[in-house]
Amino acid sequence: MTIADFGDQYYGYQDALYDNTDGRLEFIGNSNFYTLWPGNGKPGLWMNLISKMAAIYTLLVREEEMYAEERRRADGHVNGIVPADNIDEDIELVIPPVFDRCTKILDPSQQIVARDLYWEAVNDEGSKKEKGEEMLLKCIEKTPFVGEPHVLLSQFYLSRGRFEEGEREAKKGVSLLLEMVGVMGHGTRGIWHGGGSLSWVSWLC
Repeated sequence: MTIADFGDQYYGYQDALYDNTDGRLEFIGNSNFYTLWPGNGKPGLWMNLISKMAAIYTLLVREEEMYAEERRRADGHVNGIVPADNIDEDIELVIPPVFDRCTKILDPSQQIVARDLYWEAVNDEGSKKEKGEEMLLKCIEKTPFVGEPHVLLSQFYLSRGRFEEGEREAKKGVSLLLEMVGVMGHGTRGIWHGGGSLSWVSWLC
C-alpha cells in the first residue's frame, strides 16, 4: 500500500519540496517552502526508494516463512497445519512481480537519466520527433520495470507503420502497467487510464 501511495501521489512537486535532487528520496530536506503546487507535473524520483521497499518486503516474507515453520515444528505440526490460535499465520504473503519479483534495486542516477529522457520525449513538439525512438529506448534500458516508455514507443512505431514493433511494445507496456497498477513509473497524468487503454487497443488491432 505504501508503494502504491507513492506512485499515486508523488511527482515533481514533492521532489522540489523535499530537495530530492539525487533521486534517493531520503527526506533530508524540507526547506523549499516557496515551492508552488502542483508544479510542472514532471514525474517524481521515487522509484529507487520503492524498489528498496520491495526488496525489504521479500526479507519480511522470508522471515515470516521461517517463523511459521519454527512454530509448526515446535507445536508438532510438521505436516504444515498451523494451529488456529496462531493469528495471521494462515495469511499468504504474495511477492508481486514488480522489480523482477522485488529482487532488483533501481539505481538513483539511472532513474534520473531515464526520467529526463522520458520527459523530453513526452514534451517534444515536433522539432526532435525522430529522436523519440532513441530517447525512449535509452529510457527503457535504464528503467526496464516501467511501462509508460513502452506505451509511448508503441505509439511511435504504430504511427510510422511499424506494426509488429508497435504490437510488441504495446504488449510490454500493458504487462508492466498491470504489474504496477496504481504505481505509476514515469507519468502521473492519467497514463494508466489513457495509456493503458491505448495499448490494449493497439495490441488487439
